[in-house]
Amino acid sequence: MPTGSPTSGMSASETPYPGGPASGVPASGSPYPGGPASGSPYPGGPISGPPTGSAYGPFHGGDPFGERQEGWTDTPYGFSTPPGRRIEPSPPPARNRLVIGILAGLVAGLLLFGTGGYFVGRATAPNEPKAQQPSLGSFEQNQLTLNRATFAGTALTPIAEGFLPYLTSCTRPRANTGEKARVRCSLDGMSAIFVEYDSVADRDRARAKADTGDAPELTPGVARATEGTTPSGRITGNYLEYAYRLTESGTTRTVSGVWWDDARTPVAGYLLAYWKEGLGEKWEPMRDLWSRYA
Repeated sequence: MPTGSPTSGMSASETPYPGGPASGVPASGSPYPGGPASGSPYPGGPISGPPTGSAYGPFHGGDPFGERQEGWTDTPYGFSTPPGRRIEPSPPPARNRLVIGILAGLVAGLLLFGTGGYFVGRATAPNEPKAQQPSLGSFEQNQLTLNRATFAGTALTPIAEGFLPYLTSCTRPRANTGEKARVRCSLDGMSAIFVEYDSVADRDRARAKADTGDAPELTPGVARATEGTTPSGRITGNYLEYAYRLTESGTTRTVSGVWWDDARTPVAGYLLAYWKEGLGEKWEPMRDLWSRYA
């Protein structure tokens, strides 16, 4: 198992954004359908853009599950129809009672026939086709191609599948002890790390290392750790929200993270962001981003 934090490929000196921290664990409430008591990790709130300057999180220095790589540099990725003419009714012409009675009968018959015909038509009409999902744009298609190449040769594609069109700046840093491969990327100002471990036991030790129990105090509203299926239904395993303190250049900040893994294979993924600068001290943005693609 790796000797760093869940920011896969990042070191204790790294941060959660392209230049920031790297891991996370839940405490109270379910991140799966129904949502945790403290807030649902499913679509809830938009993801805020990446912070500026040093706010670019634990990407290069705050991953307690990673080791700093030579040559790394900090890079701030931030990279109704109009109404018709009114028809005025004409005054009814003078008619005798017989004519009026005949007309009234005709109108009633037409109304009944029209109403019945409408419902019969609705009952026999073919089902309307469901709206098609919008296709990926040129940017997402290009990222999908690039990222598939980066993930090739690993067992990480299934757990990262939904993220592939939206990840940027993906690299393959050196794997840590207990790991076979790791891919580190940027995602809307957060760090996204995917790790293939030597064994399920190595993976579980890494998760236990992230679950320090500090999250409730450092990041109020953290959800409890759970087991379940991701929103896409692709992966079933553990979900964890966690937090830790990271000191860089004399400044100490809190890093929050979301960890999820596949119970059947020795793989895991995690998102990292600065709790204050990146998330505004709220779990909902990170949960929302996770729930879109996991």
